Amino acid sequence: MSLRAVTRWVAVILVLIGTALIALRRQARNEAQAVPGDTLWRVTYKAAFQATHPGARLRVALPSDTNFAKVFHEDILYSGLSAGRMRSSRGLAREFSLVAGRVGEHTLTARFDVHVSPTPQWSPREPDVPKTQADRDLYLKPGGMFPTTDPSVRDAIARMPTRPGLSIARSVFDFCSQSIEDETEGASDVVTVLRTGTGSDVGCARLMVTLCRALNIPARIVTGFKIEAADHFAVHTWAEALEGDKWVPYDPAGGFAAKLPPNIVPVRRDGIDVVSGTEISSLDVRFEVKRLPPGPGAMRYGHGKPSAILDLARLPLEMHEPLQIILLMPLGALVTGIFRTIVGIRTFGTFTPTLLALSFVYAEWSTGLLTFVIVLTLGLTSRTLLDRLKLLLVPRLGAMLTLVVLMIVFTVSVLDYFNLTPSAQAVILPMVILTMTVERFYLTSEEDSMIFAFRLLGGTVVVGVCCYLVLRWERMGQFVLSYPEVHLYTIAAMVLLGRFSGYRLTELWRFRDLVESKKGEA
Repeated sequence: MSLRAVTRWVAVILVLIGTALIALRRQARNEAQAVPGDTLWRVTYKAAFQATHPGARLRVALPSDTNFAKVFHEDILYSGLSAGRMRSSRGLAREFSLVAGRVGEHTLTARFDVHVSPTPQWSPREPDVPKTQADRDLYLKPGGMFPTTDPSVRDAIARMPTRPGLSIARSVFDFCSQSIEDETEGASDVVTVLRTGTGSDVGCARLMVTLCRALNIPARIVTGFKIEAADHFAVHTWAEALEGDKWVPYDPAGGFAAKLPPNIVPVRRDGIDVVSGTEISSLDVRFEVKRLPPGPGAMRYGHGKPSAILDLARLPLEMHEPLQIILLMPLGALVTGIFRTIVGIRTFGTFTPTLLALSFVYAEWSTGLLTFVIVLTLGLTSRTLLDRLKLLLVPRLGAMLTLVVLMIVFTVSVLDYFNLTPSAQAVILPMVILTMTVERFYLTSEEDSMIFAFRLLGGTVVVGVCCYLVLRWERMGQFVLSYPEVHLYTIAAMVLLGRFSGYRLTELWRFRDLVESKKGEA
């Protein structure tokens, strides 16, 4: 069997294996659909605000998993903002941070698809409990929203009945739920709630936390959502008290103790703001919920099963976009291979167009292109001056890298002066790429000609633009993240491309006169 035939069979086998793996994964997803009795919901945040200073920060608390509810898909859309890292502060909240690069109006839309089950199906990480006395004291602090030393609070404690066999927190819950009437428009401060006998869910929860702290029981506020069809969907607030080594939930407004309904999803602990920020104004936040039709999105398997390792979509939200871009890079390499092998467009290096496109993914075209042109122009000038010193390769590249770094940071400073600050990723990524591009451009212009060097630069830019479009292909990124075995098709295409021995399209154009002359002779 010839080598060409072997290559074809290898490509066919790769395609068949990839197809089989995709089919198996799809079947597993279909089998993992929500069972009867389970429901799927989409919770949507819509926020608009004014950034008063560059660097203004918006913090968004994200829904957390419970035994009865699991967030199986998250999607955050924003413009004019750069994403910070998702973090968890002492287990109080999963928080997504966004930074405004300019002054003005910004918007954000966040969608969370939640699978709610009437029976416990998942085992999420329990909230952290205080391990030291200093940690306990954080949930015993008086003052502010929790006036533990106020006379009305002391009077309420004196009037509070106690029953044998009940914990102190349960006695406080009984007092709050029986003596305070829940009203949607009721008061939210503790003193007014005690005086009027009515309060909102926030007021009832604050009262319970205040009474618990006054009785030396660590307690805190919890804010979340009651996921149900409603004309007015809003946040819901309850309390948690530390009993032994576990946080126990109490909802005096809803009348639930120790165990909340399955459709309650926590968002932030020890706070009531789902969306907040610094150096912002005119913050307007709205929440929506709608029921989704049954589908394969809600997975039954979790982190406890080894098969979960194969599901990249289960990874945290902040990793999805970088992973999608990484998984799309082989397609960028395939695009480069097609242009070089079939079309015949030459570039500076094999992966330079893809890596250059990668640096533009994290920057707007205006700032990214301006940075590229300025640094490339100044870099070529500096490289010409360095050539007169006749330096060795490694020291010369080190000096060029240093100069490129200085050019980039001062270009960023100039852009910031005109309120065009690019993101941090856009600054870090292109340094080495630009250094090598400058070096290759200069060497090519010296060894061949300036025209040929510009031709290679033009080819690099054209292929880089195509690679950029591939890396920004959001739907394909989501598909590859869900079905990474699709890259067996990519390898098969690379294998076939590697055996291509025909004429390139540019060669057909280059030798068109020869073809026409032969036709004339014939």
